[in-house]
Amino acid sequence: MNRRPCPALLLSTLLAAPAVAQNLGNGLLLTFSQPETTMSNSNGTSLRFLQPNEISFLDFTMPCPVSAEKWSPRTCFHVQAGDENSNAMYWEPTMMGNIDALVGGIASTPVGGTANPRNIFYSVSTAVGTGVSGAPGLRPGDIGRFARIGTNDGLIEYFLRREQINQALGLPLNTPIDVDAAAFHPSFGVFLSLDQDVTVTTPCGPVLLQDGAVFCLPPWTLAYNSNWTIASTLPNSAVVVYTEAQMDAFVANAQVTNRFGACLTQVIDVEELELDWSGTMTTMVPCPGFILTVPALLFTAESGTGASILTTDSGGQIWTSPCMPMGRSCGGGGPTLGLQAGIQPTSGSIGAPSYISGLLQTATLRYPLEARIPVHNSTPSGVPAGATWFDMASPGPFNWVFVTFAPSGVNAVPQSLSGWPNSLFGYPDYYPLPNFYNAFPTIGGHCTFPSFATPPNFPVKLLFQSVTFVGSSIEFSTPAMLDIL
Repeated sequence: MNRRPCPALLLSTLLAAPAVAQNLGNGLLLTFSQPETTMSNSNGTSLRFLQPNEISFLDFTMPCPVSAEKWSPRTCFHVQAGDENSNAMYWEPTMMGNIDALVGGIASTPVGGTANPRNIFYSVSTAVGTGVSGAPGLRPGDIGRFARIGTNDGLIEYFLRREQINQALGLPLNTPIDVDAAAFHPSFGVFLSLDQDVTVTTPCGPVLLQDGAVFCLPPWTLAYNSNWTIASTLPNSAVVVYTEAQMDAFVANAQVTNRFGACLTQVIDVEELELDWSGTMTTMVPCPGFILTVPALLFTAESGTGASILTTDSGGQIWTSPCMPMGRSCGGGGPTLGLQAGIQPTSGSIGAPSYISGLLQTATLRYPLEARIPVHNSTPSGVPAGATWFDMASPGPFNWVFVTFAPSGVNAVPQSLSGWPNSLFGYPDYYPLPNFYNAFPTIGGHCTFPSFATPPNFPVKLLFQSVTFVGSSIEFSTPAMLDIL
């Protein structure tokens, strides 16, 4: 449910909001199945490199064509998760594997509807270690996020657990599953697709649920916690909305090409889902006495290399964003290059290798920070100044950078504090005790600054975070960590 903040704080928030709103982007959060490069090249900074376990933003308030830009670097997740695999290091470049799905949930702040790297949920392809969070951790069958619960950081807050999905599918609760796609709205329930074929029990009887099919947990089968995460699901309550054959038909009808220019006829695997608010509603009767209202769905396919986005509307179409169609048409349109998703193609005739694995429509403020080289050795000569550089994309004209000594050792995790009533649109937390490092200007939307020297034989964990003014609002960047050995 929506929290009711102190009226004086809410007033200050609302006064600052119009200035910040001018800097908010409105578009798509995206994850890609392969490493990609931003179409803009991000001023030559390290932010141009997009990894499968990072989240990017395609901002349709910018002039078309739009470049996908880094929104939540993997170093941000490393700080949130802490030393999850118990090796006394924060830097874990492959943590989570790929981000397979994004879910926005229901916001519970005065600026509900905006996303930040703390308030969205995600599904992962590789289980995260439990050194900090404890069991069961974040698994491929869960949809969750790294959270501060009470005063404890590095814990997992679940939107939907593997066991709850298994219960709805009539499976043993401990059945290993992998959520590949997810979309949610309280009026329609949760739409999902799995990465493997499995025989399930639905209200209509047993069925083979294929990895290219879409099923729904209807709204009347869900019980919620106070923060609109799922508390429980009814047994055998999941309903198959579209079979894999129907999803194949949507793909074939869309007449979209892949990165090589071949016309697609199969979905192979549904990789992500989102509601298509411009489409039409469909009333379905999956079996006698069972009626379900299903909105049109945006979806991405394993076959959709070149990063296309399709919709189930009107029997299957290429979805058109505020900028352009999100894929090339068969019959002379050429290969789907990836430019429509804001990433660089392999060449002028071969598209980007990725399909889109995570998709979420939202408004947000982008303020990512990351180090180019996150690990250094202080033995025997120390780490010189400028051993690495930090890159950030800033919404403000000037940036005040702070550094905090983070906990070291096995299962360490930095302690965060809420920034309320500051940074309601950027990263919502800060890390005590911050020491002022320096101030740096934003040039061309980006800011780059060097690291400082550290002495010989001085292993330490240094957490960096930047602050800027957007109008009268103070906004925080995502955190970035240096592991100095």
